[in-house]
Amino acid sequence: MSKIKIAFIIDTIESPTAGTEKQLLLLLKHLDRSRFEPYLCCLQSSKWLETEFDLCPLFIGGITSFKKPSTPGKIRELSSFFKNKGITVVQTYFRDANIAGIIASKIAGVKTIISSRRNQGYWHTRRELLILRVLNPWVTHFVANCQDTARFTHKTERVPLEKIHVMYNGIDTELFNGKGRESRKSFRERLTIAEDSPVVGIVANLRPVKGIDVFLRAARLVARQIPEARFIVAGDGTEREKLSGLVRELDLSQAVTFLGKVNDIASLLQAIDVGVLASHSEGFSNAIVEYMISGLPVVCTDAGGNREAVTDGENGFIVPVGNCDVMANRIIRIIQDIDLAKEMGRKNRIKAKALFSNHALLSSFENFIQEAATL
Repeated sequence: MSKIKIAFIIDTIESPTAGTEKQLLLLLKHLDRSRFEPYLCCLQSSKWLETEFDLCPLFIGGITSFKKPSTPGKIRELSSFFKNKGITVVQTYFRDANIAGIIASKIAGVKTIISSRRNQGYWHTRRELLILRVLNPWVTHFVANCQDTARFTHKTERVPLEKIHVMYNGIDTELFNGKGRESRKSFRERLTIAEDSPVVGIVANLRPVKGIDVFLRAARLVARQIPEARFIVAGDGTEREKLSGLVRELDLSQAVTFLGKVNDIASLLQAIDVGVLASHSEGFSNAIVEYMISGLPVVCTDAGGNREAVTDGENGFIVPVGNCDVMANRIIRIIQDIDLAKEMGRKNRIKAKALFSNHALLSSFENFIQEAATL
């Protein structure tokens, strides 16, 4: 049987640590090369792509705006690339790549066009929804990263549920088996955090949708009852300066540490005691899966597919979106009940290995592509 030639198209990859990009790179790294021949197509280049990426052949489309007169020609070049390489499956990620990738695939006569849905479309405008609804009939299959996102796509874009395949995020368990490069003790020492201080962490891009401000307000409430508690924010983004100001306003400067972008997530997570997600909108969170595989109890908002990973009261707590009081209450409960924290962590390891490992993702993806390509 000949290999299935599949092109993954995304706007760009500036860092291997971002959510969707991390999932795509996991596929490219582990995809069975005896069955599949992958290509990565990016609308724009980046320093990371130019200096670090080496997992498969790379095509840069040079598409920076759909308003530019050169863009139609660039889409035709992408289409020609699909034809010349004999691409039979295209999978698209993100808005611009959806548009360019679907049009180029249609022109090239690609048989199987797969469009990804990885969030709840909090950025959708009427115009963007209209564009999606115009292009969607050309898509043969949709992939959502949780049941909630599938239902959202069905409702907002009018995509039949039978065309949407749910595939949960995976995690490269190899990165966590070694527990990271640094030990819990050395990581804490580097941050001048005492070995016995309870540490609460959040891993997220610093954007409004991630609700870091809610986390910080919850941190103030926790610190009032547990003064020795410390709080870590891992991630970077446009809200960094604003959030730093909020920390000063809340008088938390001695308790909160902003780490910026963290590459060694495994080391970070073994140094904390509770993993938090405060998002106002989500698809299926990579951070929650990383907390779980690290054996951490989780406190997360009732957004997107969070309930598909966390069962309230069993392996973590679900709290209302935007409610810092309930979030603080649940964090305090976990910190003060060591047995509860350990049991939640134990259940999370078991669940993450069973449902969200890279092996589970690859098996699901490869079987899906094999079937989709032969229909």
